[in-house]
Amino acid sequence: MKIVILGPDGVGKSSVIRGLFGKLTKEGYAVKIRHLKPFIVFFHRSEPGAIVIDPHGRPSRSTMFSLAKIIIWLLEEWYVTFFHDSNEALLIYDRYYHDLLIDSKRYRFGGPLWAARIVGKLIPRPRLWVLLDAPAQVIQTRKQEVLLEETARQRQAYMTFVQDQRSYAIIDASQALDRVIADAEQAVTAVIRKAVKI
Repeated sequence: MKIVILGPDGVGKSSVIRGLFGKLTKEGYAVKIRHLKPFIVFFHRSEPGAIVIDPHGRPSRSTMFSLAKIIIWLLEEWYVTFFHDSNEALLIYDRYYHDLLIDSKRYRFGGPLWAARIVGKLIPRPRLWVLLDAPAQVIQTRKQEVLLEETARQRQAYMTFVQDQRSYAIIDASQALDRVIADAEQAVTAVIRKAVKI
């Protein structure tokens, strides 16, 4: 079962995911954390949770590389869906493919966005999208990797995206971390119980 955690940089995704992992494993669930980026393309990448200092500072990659990357991404996610995704195991994603559609500069995507959108429609959907949301000014006090205007734009883009999905939860990430983790746990366990009943 895939659970995706989304939100702008500085909203607290990594901290919430670590907290969720601890709480859910204590409850007896088999939990794995999966980070963004297709493994085959980035087999030599640094630590998945490493801090990105300037996400918009590097130039876009070539069109061919960008298109190859999203195709491999598509194949990998279907592989994970067929061989690792089940109601008995929880895969918690730190971001997901659709992040690229919201902030293509971060992923140095140099291909046509229409192609990325088509692939996005083919990527298997998670069981639950969890959006961590907070005012742009609050996010900027935690991390200032991009300008305030860009943080505000991303916040709105994430909101528009998740509200178009079938199953989602929007959590106020301006709360204390323990409260945010508790809200995220409640949303995840509700989906698990629903899947078990089905």
